[in-house]
Amino acid sequence: MKLAAKLILIFMAGVLGIVALFSWQIVKQQREWSQQSNAESAVDLVNALKPTIEQAYRDGGTVQIQQAIEVTKRTTSGSAMRWIDPEKPGEAQQNLDTPPVNTETHARSISRISISDRDGENKQFTYVPLTLPGDVAGTVEVAKPLQNSEANVRRSFQASALLFIGVTLLSGFVIYWGGLKLIASPLRKLIRQVEQIGEGEFGQPPAITSNDEFGQLAFAISQMSSRLQEQRATIEAETQTRLQTQQQLRHIDRLGTVGTLAAGVAHELGTPLNVVSGRAGLISSGQLSEADISSSAQTIQKEAERMTAIIRQLLDFARRTGTEQASINLIQLARQTCELMQPLAKKAHVNVTVNADEDTSVTTVGDTGQLQQVITNLISNAIQSITDGGKIVIKVHSEQIQPPAILESEENRFACLEVIDTGIGMTDTETEHVFEPFYTTKDVGEGTGLGLSIAYGIVREHGGWIDVASEKNQGSTFRVWLPLDDQKDLP
Repeated sequence: MKLAAKLILIFMAGVLGIVALFSWQIVKQQREWSQQSNAESAVDLVNALKPTIEQAYRDGGTVQIQQAIEVTKRTTSGSAMRWIDPEKPGEAQQNLDTPPVNTETHARSISRISISDRDGENKQFTYVPLTLPGDVAGTVEVAKPLQNSEANVRRSFQASALLFIGVTLLSGFVIYWGGLKLIASPLRKLIRQVEQIGEGEFGQPPAITSNDEFGQLAFAISQMSSRLQEQRATIEAETQTRLQTQQQLRHIDRLGTVGTLAAGVAHELGTPLNVVSGRAGLISSGQLSEADISSSAQTIQKEAERMTAIIRQLLDFARRTGTEQASINLIQLARQTCELMQPLAKKAHVNVTVNADEDTSVTTVGDTGQLQQVITNLISNAIQSITDGGKIVIKVHSEQIQPPAILESEENRFACLEVIDTGIGMTDTETEHVFEPFYTTKDVGEGTGLGLSIAYGIVREHGGWIDVASEKNQGSTFRVWLPLDDQKDLP
């Protein structure tokens, strides 16, 4: 509808300009033709009177000429004439209704001029040069009213105005109807279809089946919709496959970590098993008193519960779990993960501690199992980077920081979990590639190079990022940044 209105306005402006120019030309030509016709009529009249004027001049000079013209004027309707003597121009100016005359100019050529008299009547004065016997030059002034000419001009203007109104109305109706039928209605259908496609309703048939450009556009939109539907199905299938692959890789990495932890757990279970075995032997020997038997039984129960807790932690970590979003206390999660890693750390003679303010709540929203896998990978890598005993410190706090541009986040306050070790560290080249899949600084057979890559992907899915600072032989610091849970951590 808006396009049709614009077309109508543009066409109206064009028609107005053309008709106005045409009318102006017609009026101008009509006026010029009327003036030219009056001038030719005046010349014909003077030529008809020329013998009379010459005879009057021979009989009585210029005075007789004016008398002859006066006599002739009585018999000529519609025109007034007078003789202009070039030797007495002052006499010609006595009549206020006549224009000033340059007799020298009019003596050379026919000229005309139009003025209004004192009564407001338009007149055309035509000056016809006339040479009398004896090479006496003079001019005959012929005055004729212009009522008929002005009437013709008005009729021409009225006809042009009526033509303009008729053309405008007819064109407006045709364009308005054509705009609604041929432009506005098809465009509304196409716009409605495009909006539906934008809302995800793909695979639509053409909204218009005409053989014009709108039909071609509708067919192209329909093809685009079908291709989008196919691409969406392909993307959904590929996304599902990618998610399944990610889950499998994460589970494989988790099982790999479990294998590493198993060695530490086996070492950790050795002591309580020896205690259980010894106490059971004493009980079976029959040499203990009733009180000692009770004490040994309690010791066996305590050590059994200790072994059960260790095994349960290992099984819980190895179990495949789905993604569940919940509020997570990062300090508690860090402590639980440290307890799980203690057997492996003791075996490597590494001291693992958590440095966090117990009175401070640092929480985020995410999947507990996945974030625990991230912390486990970082601690495991830190343990493996320490060769002759050392320490690992885990710090948890919140900090105001500008996130990297890749996140496109407007938040500036994040939870930070730092894993600081005293290991062998890394070079700048190694830190640039440390999060790439299958990149590892370990010896062949000691790692797949997927642990940190998987950890980085998990953190990114939780709306955060990981950075690393390391120097060769100076240890490394990995920082995990996660969005704060606004409902838990208000500034």
